[in-house]
Amino acid sequence: MTNGPVPFAQEGQRGLAADALPAYNTMLAAQHRAHAPELRHIISRLPLQPGNQVLDLACGSGTYAFWLAEQVGAGGMVVGIDILPAYIEQARQRATARSLANRQFQVGTVAFLPFEDNTFDLAWCAYSLYSLPDLIGTLHELQRVVRPGGTVAILESDMLHQVIMPWPGALELAVRQAQIRALEDSSQQLGKFFIGRQFCSAFDMAGLADCRVTPYTIVRHAPLTSDERTYLTAYLQDLNARARPYLDAAARESFDMLFNPESALFLPDRPDFYIIYIDMLAVGRKL
Repeated sequence: MTNGPVPFAQEGQRGLAADALPAYNTMLAAQHRAHAPELRHIISRLPLQPGNQVLDLACGSGTYAFWLAEQVGAGGMVVGIDILPAYIEQARQRATARSLANRQFQVGTVAFLPFEDNTFDLAWCAYSLYSLPDLIGTLHELQRVVRPGGTVAILESDMLHQVIMPWPGALELAVRQAQIRALEDSSQQLGKFFIGRQFCSAFDMAGLADCRVTPYTIVRHAPLTSDERTYLTAYLQDLNARARPYLDAAARESFDMLFNPESALFLPDRPDFYIIYIDMLAVGRKL
């Protein structure tokens, strides 16, 4: 098994050309399609009303923005912002093709969001907070642009407890320890990869009150759909890219045997395979 793509959390900061989509685009699109029912359910539980104004930070191709816009209706507005121009162009094309007027998309960075204070009823960020350079600074900016009484909502997971699947416990422990070593040796802040266990303290530091965290699970059984298989395979390649340099030969051989799609023993192809994805939705209120 090769070392795979650039780790997911680093890809968006690699200086892509303006018309280039990141390597994780295929993985992300497959996740959105494979997990759409559960993700749309999470969106439906947000404190949104018709006519609300919503910010979608790190909006990508606009998938969440479209689902959020369904909640606020024609009288509301969802504004998506992303650092990658190719994603913004893709989101705009999707909105134009559907003749949808309550979605806007623009290029921007989280260092300073291009909006006045107290602009939005809700600010949303899905699966991106941990990849941004300044976690608390990002939450501060989201808090700034939300009106008093409004909501900041973050959907994220904990890297070490993101999935449960039937792989050997000894191998899982070795891989997770290798992940931690890889993160410790990187230039990134280790704690942000475990944001799921730090939500409320981080919200408090950003001036957000009444933090509430709700867990959600997504369960898939064999046989996997094409999209689920694509997403899971990409996740495993990313995991391999992080952990492999820190695994011993036996662990690498075991990982390849179970998680190389070309292996006759590829675990996700077993008829009794299942996987549980664990996500957490954190919401906080601006006083």
